[in-house]
Amino acid sequence: MVEQVWWKFLGFIVLLNDFTTYFSILLGRCALLSFPILIFVIIMRKIFLKKKIFLKGLMWGLFLLVPFMGKLNLFYDNTWMRKSFMWWNDICMIYWWVRYGYILCILLYLVYIVQRYRKVWKQIKVMEKGNICGQRILISEIMITPFAVGLFRAKIIIPRILLEKFEFEELKLILLHEKIHIRLGHLWFYLLWDIIRILLWPNLFLTLCMKDFKEDMEDICDRITIRRSGGSANEYGELLIKSIKILREEAFESVTTFAGERCYRDTKQRIIKIADYKAYKPKYARILCVFCFITLAGLLLMIEKNSLPRYIEENNMVLINRDKETKILEDSETLRKAIFVDGKSVYIDRKTMDLVLLQYEIKETEFWLLFGGYTKLPGFGGKGNLVYINYTGQENVLKISYDNSDKYLSTMIFKMM
Repeated sequence: MVEQVWWKFLGFIVLLNDFTTYFSILLGRCALLSFPILIFVIIMRKIFLKKKIFLKGLMWGLFLLVPFMGKLNLFYDNTWMRKSFMWWNDICMIYWWVRYGYILCILLYLVYIVQRYRKVWKQIKVMEKGNICGQRILISEIMITPFAVGLFRAKIIIPRILLEKFEFEELKLILLHEKIHIRLGHLWFYLLWDIIRILLWPNLFLTLCMKDFKEDMEDICDRITIRRSGGSANEYGELLIKSIKILREEAFESVTTFAGERCYRDTKQRIIKIADYKAYKPKYARILCVFCFITLAGLLLMIEKNSLPRYIEENNMVLINRDKETKILEDSETLRKAIFVDGKSVYIDRKTMDLVLLQYEIKETEFWLLFGGYTKLPGFGGKGNLVYINYTGQENVLKISYDNSDKYLSTMIFKMM
């Protein structure tokens, strides 16, 4: 019983070590790749797409691809990429504290983000319920700006002061803005961005740029709200200014409405963009969104096609003598005839095996044979089976039983990761 527990514990440790090595290598590469991609997105949105509100916001979708780029063949086939990224590969495989540290930081960052979400939901649970224009809302006593929260059953939160001082039509416009956030899936996008910045935590600029990301989502929402409200951009801008004034008087600080930007400079820029509003055709905006999603899907398929497979079965075998010297027996038709393996036993055909031993100049009659296993990344694999062979007998076919590692749950889990 104790022995079984011990072996299960060792199996868990091996799986944990493989898990941390594998994912720290892949996610570390993705984090490094995210730096040039972030620079590209910032340059595009600040210079070339400055007034292209919808396209500027869609540019952030490129980061949905980054976590899937860790197994690109380019890391091994391209000399420049190999020199630029393989140092991280070596560090993770040599230093256990690096790979465990990377995963630990992911877990700590995850706990921090979850605690922030819990704090918000804890405040929401005690809020008073209300109803405006047939829409259920939650009323906040705190001087916060209206916002939407939740994924499957989104809730809209509005401070009481705005309910008391805004006219019916003004409240209707605020509700429309938050509903559009929900319908466009912005709450899901914010969650995905949190997941990306957790997985790629070494790129701290992803966290710093979250404000820019939300700003672009707000700009899109502003455009659609103005069009759907049937009012003018001036009326919408006046409502924004009125909100600022009310909240500043009550909270004695500069805040903005709807999305929650806190900086007056950002508010000013937002008003300027609203004033620059030009009517657009929804059909073209939808076509642009569909085109961008198809492009992202195509890029994802290209990444999948040009990446390493989940694992590669190892067909070569390794012979180890008593002095721990090794010989790699390369996969060939002769080797497969000499050594046949099923799920329980190894069968060695003596006549053909003699040819293999002669080919590799092996004179030992007692040795270990390592076979099976798989490769997750070049130079990094897992498991395999080891059997002891006494070749001094005279049997035509030597049969040796072994414990197949492929039947272990840890092996199956790691192969499919």
